[in-house]
Amino acid sequence: MALEGFGSRLKAIRQERGYTQKQLAQLLGVTEQAVSKYERGNSYPDVGVLNGMAEVLDCSLDYLFLHEPGKRYLIGQDSIERKAEINLHLLPEIITLQFGKDVIPLFVEEIKQEYAHMISLRQQFASQWGVIIPVIRLRDYLSLEAKEYEICINGVSIYKDELNLEAPDCMETMLGKLKEQVFLNIEKVLNNQSVYFMVENLREKYPYAVKNIVPEVISYTKLRQVLICLLKEYGYTVSPLLLIIESIENHEEITDIKELAGKIAEDMGPGFRFENWVR
Repeated sequence: MALEGFGSRLKAIRQERGYTQKQLAQLLGVTEQAVSKYERGNSYPDVGVLNGMAEVLDCSLDYLFLHEPGKRYLIGQDSIERKAEINLHLLPEIITLQFGKDVIPLFVEEIKQEYAHMISLRQQFASQWGVIIPVIRLRDYLSLEAKEYEICINGVSIYKDELNLEAPDCMETMLGKLKEQVFLNIEKVLNNQSVYFMVENLREKYPYAVKNIVPEVISYTKLRQVLICLLKEYGYTVSPLLLIIESIENHEEITDIKELAGKIAEDMGPGFRFENWVR
């Protein structure tokens, strides 16, 4: 794995394609500062950003990671196996639910049902909280006790428990705990990439409402910080994203994120508090 030199190769191919750091950042849904850090070798993109980077720049992952330094172009070079090999060395999945051997049949059934519970859980995040969370990775992990399950955020274990497999609602119990832990750690889960997708969804429906505003005036980072504060500090759903963006514009003189979120909560009104929000 050749992380050394990744930044210089990224810079070279970006310049060759005629993109500025700001243009590439917008295409990838990250900040200009993030692209600058990638090129300086101070940080590395996560899996989703990396795959998008290869597509936008029309270059191979082999080139970026110097597996085959003479081959730069995407077509015919990136096998599924090679991508998987590279991905293993990058940042871990944001949300992982792993489990011992006795819990495996529960998830075999979940797969047969086309991940019905997992999809429902992510839909709850969207309808109740107004956020898009990353795909939840499911993993059998034999180092756990047979009936144990473990929730990891960015590769770090945050919760572990034993599942009562005799209970008819054991899957719901486990996913309820997962939902609780995701909310408690929302600042680690809701990243700029997720905020980008939320803005793009809004842009599709109201194209002129966010044109030249996000990220040109309101950065993804600032919007993310406001959303997290509304969720955790004020107990507000961030589903009315359009109202939130308009309110941020109206209070552009406020630099403190918590104060700004408080003003936005006032603008939105109590109907958007969790206990009043029905959807």
